[in-house]
Amino acid sequence: MPGARRRLARVTEPVTQAWQRITAVLREHAPATAHAIHPAGPADNIRELERIVGRRLPADLLTWWSVTDGVDDRRDYRAGSLIPTHFMPLSVTRAREEYAGNAEYPDPGCCTAYGEHRKPAGEPAFPYCTALVPVCRSIDGGLLCVDLRPGQDHGCVMTWYASEGAYAVEWDDVTAMLAYVAERLDDHAAGRVPDRPESRVVIDNDGALNWGMAAN
Repeated sequence: MPGARRRLARVTEPVTQAWQRITAVLREHAPATAHAIHPAGPADNIRELERIVGRRLPADLLTWWSVTDGVDDRRDYRAGSLIPTHFMPLSVTRAREEYAGNAEYPDPGCCTAYGEHRKPAGEPAFPYCTALVPVCRSIDGGLLCVDLRPGQDHGCVMTWYASEGAYAVEWDDVTAMLAYVAERLDDHAAGRVPDRPESRVVIDNDGALNWGMAAN
């Protein structure tokens, strides 16, 4: 499970541009993963999720979901891991399901009955925080969530596991997350090998994308 705190500088590359770079490399080098990615779903699904969460979703997340509805994580679990080190993007419907189940167990030290939060964005929460919106899921049940709590880290992407709660900021926002993936895929396509093992792209024999030691 990821544990290192990885904070990257904010990225200004548009989400749509990063996503185009990602899908272009996947189509050529990881066709199994590319095939599993769904086109955008109904906008009503996004509005319903926003209504349930009770907070506006960040613009970059809305943009991402406007071009893709993720992967069927229950059926296409053999399609590799699009997001390091072992996460696949959720559809909006699956994000709503994950949110609804976990939001029943709010952090008593953070979440109030009035929908406010005592802890700022980026702070650990256990068992869950009702301002966390799942965007990716791993086969072992872990989530990457966008943190909608107020604070300077509003919109950051946090790791969550049932046994640990939300405990690590992985990226400053969805924009940074997708830019990171795009850069690593470009490195792979160009034959460049990153120094950090977990940043290394590995394509298995079935054409699925994996990351570093997670692929072994």
